[in-house]
Amino acid sequence: MRVHFAIALAVVCTVLPFAGQFAGTRAGGWLMIDFRAYYCASLAQRQGRDPYFTASVHECESKTPAPYYRAPKNVTVPAPYPPYALAFFAPLTFLPFAVAAILWWIALVLSMLVAAYALARIARQPILVAWGALVLSLGLTSFWSGNVMPVAFAAIIVAALAVRRGRLAIAVPGLAIAMVEPQVALPAAIGLFVACSRARAALIVAASVLGVISVTSCGVAQTLSYLTAVAPAHALSEVSRDNQYSLATVLAALGVPDLSAALAGSISYVLVSAVGVLVALRLARRFDEPSLTVLVPAAFSVLGGSFVHTGEIAVAIPACLLLFAQARALRPWLFIALILLVVPWMLATSAAMFLAPVFPVAYVAHTLSRGDRAVTFGTGFVSFAFIVGLFALYSVHYAPIGPHPHLYPPIDPRLAESSWRQFVLPNVTNRPVMWLLRLPTWAGLTIFAACAALLAERGGARSVVAESIAHGR
Repeated sequence: MRVHFAIALAVVCTVLPFAGQFAGTRAGGWLMIDFRAYYCASLAQRQGRDPYFTASVHECESKTPAPYYRAPKNVTVPAPYPPYALAFFAPLTFLPFAVAAILWWIALVLSMLVAAYALARIARQPILVAWGALVLSLGLTSFWSGNVMPVAFAAIIVAALAVRRGRLAIAVPGLAIAMVEPQVALPAAIGLFVACSRARAALIVAASVLGVISVTSCGVAQTLSYLTAVAPAHALSEVSRDNQYSLATVLAALGVPDLSAALAGSISYVLVSAVGVLVALRLARRFDEPSLTVLVPAAFSVLGGSFVHTGEIAVAIPACLLLFAQARALRPWLFIALILLVVPWMLATSAAMFLAPVFPVAYVAHTLSRGDRAVTFGTGFVSFAFIVGLFALYSVHYAPIGPHPHLYPPIDPRLAESSWRQFVLPNVTNRPVMWLLRLPTWAGLTIFAACAALLAERGGARSVVAESIAHGR
């Protein structure tokens, strides 16, 4: 009876927020905005045009059939992904967009199910706990826009599970697929590369295959242009957005010039990812858990950086949940971090979020606390009060402050990022509530990183971790 009730609760509290978010997004004209950009850029690349130029993709984006996102005259949504990632979408471009969109939604649902199953196996938790941890943090943040993050996330979790079992033939291709979101997958791949000598040759081959796909898809010059021009331009186009979690955005909001803010964000990404790899090796040694060599670096990658959106935060949840199961000393702190991470507080501006205190918050808290009513009701009540407070604050009409006045560095006008920045800047408010909306997530990431660092013991871990991976778990 309890199992049936839990399943019914999960279904209701999953369907209703998704339906509400879907309806609101459709009414606002934003439905499948990300997938539309992928589709048009991939189509342009397949047809031999530069997928990063406005001239190559704007006509495609502006002719989207209702009810999907249709780009207005002066706005082009960029697809800032490497050429090999755009090639991933090429088969869908042979289909009409409406058909491709439905197939992509199916792919996202399957990715979510695979991710929940793999996370449940890794963390040794019921699958409803894994589903609860991911349904809002990963699903609700990505499904309406058609963002590719659930696919990358599922690939990382499957790779981590394969690493635990010593199945590198699955782990390496999984990480290669996850490279559709390179900013979170690359640290995970580096973690495995450092930890396990047996995986290095396969990882080098996988990287070479991705390089060959890029060159084959668009040529050497365009591949290099992506690295040297497109990626930096996209960082500049988004640096002023007040719904990002990156260090670059924080610095820009404080008045630091965009170029300096983006550079500082990039440097922080490299440093924090390197720390994540080091912490992962030590944690894997301490707990005899090879999957941490993949999960922890990915989790650290979203702390700081130059480009972090809400959907990417979910990549920190698996490592947090796994450490919660392993580390008794810091379990209360890891519990707090987990609850802060499973809720996308940025979406508290939507009425769809009002079920979050029931599922996943209260359900996950009830299961992880082994039925402790005080923890369950206390966590649910605090979450509900916080969401109501954020919703009320956001509903109050304040005069927008806007971005801090400074000179904006030029972006190649041929790139879609140029028009995108012109769209972003007028929508930047810097309202205090925008900081509050991000504060719980920043707190969750900081608590997790601090706990992981405290749990990491000194000393080399390569040989122990490599042996564990070689023999499986």
